[in-house]
Amino acid sequence: MRLQLTSASLLILCSFCAIETNAFISGATRPTSVEKSKTSLHLFEALFEAENEKLFAKFDVDRSGTIDKEEFKDVVKKMNVSARRREILSVASATFGGIWVATASNTFQYGQKKLRKNYIEPLAEEAMLQNFPTAMLSGDVDRAIWKTLKARGFTPSNTIFGHSVCSDEVNNRKEQLIPLMTDRWQEGFTLGGLGGLPFAGKSGFGAYLHHVPDSGKLLVLFAPHVGIDSEGRVGSLQRDGQAAVSSACGAGIGAYKALQAKKSTPEDPLLAFNSLQKEDMDTTFDPQLNQIIDSLAPRLNGIQESSDSVAFVTYQMYGIIQELITACITQTPDLFQNASEVAVIGGIMINRRKGGDFFQPLSFETRKRSSSSNPEPEAPIDL
Repeated sequence: MRLQLTSASLLILCSFCAIETNAFISGATRPTSVEKSKTSLHLFEALFEAENEKLFAKFDVDRSGTIDKEEFKDVVKKMNVSARRREILSVASATFGGIWVATASNTFQYGQKKLRKNYIEPLAEEAMLQNFPTAMLSGDVDRAIWKTLKARGFTPSNTIFGHSVCSDEVNNRKEQLIPLMTDRWQEGFTLGGLGGLPFAGKSGFGAYLHHVPDSGKLLVLFAPHVGIDSEGRVGSLQRDGQAAVSSACGAGIGAYKALQAKKSTPEDPLLAFNSLQKEDMDTTFDPQLNQIIDSLAPRLNGIQESSDSVAFVTYQMYGIIQELITACITQTPDLFQNASEVAVIGGIMINRRKGGDFFQPLSFETRKRSSSSNPEPEAPIDL
């Protein structure tokens, strides 16, 4: 029995099976709109038909005007080879591309760590060590978290990463903690708003929870942030592309300044106030800043005895965020009906102009479902 294929039939078959279309339309461009002129359309059709005839002739070995069963096998063979080649190239591109990106990132982290002594800002380094003595480079924190949680069965395929940090763009610079962890875990859910408070709220946390893979794990990192400029001033930061020094965190310092204006705290001639912008203190329509002010007000007792008032405010911001994150976790009734384990890392992000950003870890714990039949959580484990 002969399998009869005309040139038109072969055209339909090859188009359906996605053989490399440049074999058909070498040098021709498919019309993109019905508004193309008839002349262009006729020219295209002529070129397309010519290439189609050349392709058909390639497989019509006996020049009978039809393709028999044996000749059809050659068509199928070419389709299979072409498909396999595209699949191999796609996999190879993804693999080597991923390796290249990972290698480039690792090289950057290594160079940053080993060479930073050559370009660090001494006063900024001294202020950081005095106020945040256990701070670690972002890359070291990322690797430490990965190593610890990998041993507990956390993987990118079963874990969804969520972060509650300030929306300031300085916290999303390349090769710093949030981008590093988002790359590591392959996605990131934003829980935080100004100051790092989880303004996504319980509904946002619920949405985050319901995106977790079946019986998967949650990884939450929360932190306020604070800048340190080249003069060692905590709360100040010279941003890339700006000559002037700005505040960081503007929301936290702005809330503190607003409380001073209300005479809620002792007067503080803080230099970081000089770099505040109007929007850092304007509460006309600013529910997030108002929430920060209300949460911070009862926590400032003792600030006058602290060695650095901005560092004091930053630690209080950490406490506020920790309480809110804990409430989201403990007050979500179906938490362990969806997730098998929750890891929570808390600390303070320190933004630096040179030498890389740092993170001071202050808490690292997991909460785990007791068993598949008992959705009640075990007591938190301090890692």
